[in-house]
Amino acid sequence: MKRVLLFLVQVAILAACVFYALKFLDVSRVLASLARISVWKVGLVFLFQASVTWFGSAFRLYSLCRREPPFATVFLAQSLGQFLNMLLPAKLGEAAKMALLCRAMPGGFARVTEVVFWERFADLNVLLLLALLSGTLLGSSVLAAPLALLVAGVWGAVLALKFWGGLVERLLGLLPWPRLAGYLLGVSSALRERLSLGFSLGLGLLTVPLWLGGVAVHGLMLGWVFGMDLNFAQVLAVSVVGLAGMSAPATPGSVGIYEAALMAALTTFGQQPEESLAAALLLHAVQLAPVLITGGWAVAHTGLKAALRLGGSRLA
Repeated sequence: MKRVLLFLVQVAILAACVFYALKFLDVSRVLASLARISVWKVGLVFLFQASVTWFGSAFRLYSLCRREPPFATVFLAQSLGQFLNMLLPAKLGEAAKMALLCRAMPGGFARVTEVVFWERFADLNVLLLLALLSGTLLGSSVLAAPLALLVAGVWGAVLALKFWGGLVERLLGLLPWPRLAGYLLGVSSALRERLSLGFSLGLGLLTVPLWLGGVAVHGLMLGWVFGMDLNFAQVLAVSVVGLAGMSAPATPGSVGIYEAALMAALTTFGQQPEESLAAALLLHAVQLAPVLITGGWAVAHTGLKAALRLGGSRLA
C-alpha cells in the first residue's frame, strides 16, 4: 500500500509540473531556446560532468574504504548505487552500494555504514558551506538556516560519540535486540575510531572539488551555453538550489523537482521562464546521462534481479 501511495504521489508531482509547463509557458519558446544551443559546447560540459560523476565520487569512496576493496569494485558499487538512487524511493541505492562493498571489506555492515555515513555527511557540510557563501554574497542566508540546524545536530551527535562514546555504547548495550545492538555498537566504534581533525580535513579536500564541479557545470551551461547574464553569486545560488533539488528523492531522478527549483532561482534573477526551463532540462539531462550510462553497465554486470535484491537489502 505504501508503494502504491508513493507512486501516486510521484505521478501527481510530475503531472503538476507538466500541467504548469503546458498551461503557463510558451513551449515553442522553450524548444527554440534548445534549438539555438551549440551541440559541441554541451558535449564538453557533459564530459566534464561525467568525469566528476564517474571518477571523482568513486575516488572519494575508494579513499573512505581505505583502498581495501579493488577500485573496480568501488566503481561498480558507486555506479549501481547512483543508478538505483535515481530510480527507487528512499535512497535504496545506498543499500545496494553497501551490500556490494560489504562483500569486499572486513568489518561487515557496521563498517560499511560508517563509510557511507561520512560520504553523505560530507556532502551535507559542503552544501551548507556553499549555501552560506551564496547567502553572504547575496545578503541573505535565511534559506541555509534549516540545513545549518540539521548539520549542527549531526555534528553534535558525532562529537558526543567521540567524547562520551563509552556511555553511549553502554546505553546501546541495554537494547533488547542483540543484532541491532551489535550493529549500532559496531557503527559507533567505527565512527569514534575514524573521527579526527586530519580525517575531517582530508574528507573535505575530497568532497569540495565534487561540489565545485557541480557549480562549474551549472555556470558553464547557464553562461557559456545559454549566454545568461549572471554574476558569480547568482550562479552559485542557482547551483545550490539545483544541486539540493537533485538530492530530493520525491520523484525518480528528481524529474520535475529539479526543473521547478532551477526555474524559480533563475526567474528570481531576471531570466525568462522559457529559457530557464530549457536550461534546466538540458542541465538535468547532462547530470543524469553519466549515471544512466554507468548505471546501465552496473545493472548488466550484476543482473537486474540481483541489483533489485541488493537495493532491497536491510541492515538489521
